[in-house]
Amino acid sequence: MRRESDPAVDIVTLDALDVEIDEPVEDQPTFEGNAVLKARHYAQASGMTCLADDSGLEVDALGGEPGVRSARYAGVAGGRDVADPANNALLLERLGEMPTEQRTARFVCVMALAEPSGEVLATERGTIEGRIIGPNEASRGKNGFGYDPLFVVPELGKTSAELSAEHKNRISHRGAASRLMYERLREIAST
Repeated sequence: MRRESDPAVDIVTLDALDVEIDEPVEDQPTFEGNAVLKARHYAQASGMTCLADDSGLEVDALGGEPGVRSARYAGVAGGRDVADPANNALLLERLGEMPTEQRTARFVCVMALAEPSGEVLATERGTIEGRIIGPNEASRGKNGFGYDPLFVVPELGKTSAELSAEHKNRISHRGAASRLMYERLREIAST
């Protein structure tokens, strides 16, 4: 149900469009750059205002890796069932025996809203701070994907993969970016 104060926005997924749109090459060095690239690409291809995102994991001790390469970190082709274990193994290998307190990390999500003209109407960034499991800890949890079984939310003492979908949505990087973008949509709709 839409509240009167909510923006009048109809959301259409790419799957619902009756047109085949190739994925753009995500070649930007930042999450912001890739989110804008995707939003512009899909807006121009569809002729509709488009919201796109880019997200991933930044590990401080690795200089921000895997960063924008999060999904392709290990360079393994295939679906998540192949790529995720390879990415996780490489991340843990690179961290090696590094002490737990030095394994600080964050999940990042940047959302961008673009017009078919290429004009970017808004970008918003959401993060959640945490750490990667220590050398004497095992990955844990069955919820989520990617690095979730390795990412500990310190104040909860749980990995992202141990959280329910509802709890994760309340505190996650995607949830934070979504709430910020919702407020921007309200501002845009009211002008």
